[in-house]
Amino acid sequence: MEQALHGFDRYDELQYGYQTDLLRILYYDLPENYNENYAAYESPKLCTVLEGQKNVRTHTTEDFFTHDRSEMLLLPAHSHIEIQIPVPTRALVFELSDQLIARLHPVVEEELGTSITIDNRTMLRCAVNHQSRDLQHTIQRIRRHLRLHDENRRFLIDLAAQELTYHLLHIQGAEQVLQLDRSDPVHQAIRDIHDHIDTIHHIRDLASHYRMSHTNFTSRFKKLTGLTPREYITNRKLEEACRLLRHHTVTEVAMSLQYDNISHFIGLFRKKYGITPKQYQLGLHLSAELQH
Repeated sequence: MEQALHGFDRYDELQYGYQTDLLRILYYDLPENYNENYAAYESPKLCTVLEGQKNVRTHTTEDFFTHDRSEMLLLPAHSHIEIQIPVPTRALVFELSDQLIARLHPVVEEELGTSITIDNRTMLRCAVNHQSRDLQHTIQRIRRHLRLHDENRRFLIDLAAQELTYHLLHIQGAEQVLQLDRSDPVHQAIRDIHDHIDTIHHIRDLASHYRMSHTNFTSRFKKLTGLTPREYITNRKLEEACRLLRHHTVTEVAMSLQYDNISHFIGLFRKKYGITPKQYQLGLHLSAELQH
């Protein structure tokens, strides 16, 4: 890892950050109770937390929100935020060059089949979840490349920087489509999945409802959400299962969510949450007893 920065001084960022042709990487080791304004100057900044947390406030919000390892922040160029550090915090920040954005922007627009507006005012909060999985993997690869000490390091980091920007633009474009274009079939499908999760049986029926082939529907759905329709429905069913398990037996919940094979339902639940539905219920009961 490159030299740690203990504050947000721009001279130090330019002097000690690791720079390639396409990217500048900044590593911060911030002390407890550090408070400062943080700026993205001529380039957007992707901010990640390795350890600890930041309390962040933008110029458009009155209240602070917590930024930790559960999400990443993309700051537009020429923007600034207020940051408070309540505990010792390590953070890794990537400054993306204009060349990167210009190179990848049309590629992602063509893939998504829509125009992507690069908003120079609004910060993008990107949760660490299935949609950002590829982005997370690319960041981990860049961190591994930083530990190299041979002549290929800079070249490898620039290759990964292009992947990083591609995944960021993909997430931003997908969010724009799902938030703004309510006529998009994926937006409508997500709404229907949430409203009718207990009655959806076949993906082909869902695709047919929106006058799309199964293949095209699945492809567009995955581009915008990071999951296939089946994976998305399974996740939604398991989230609903957590709610239902508060008042119903495991068998009743499985049957209500169209899982005739109880063992299959238990296996899916354990894969997602690391415990069985019965263990989840026992945890709920134990928490209720402790509160009383």
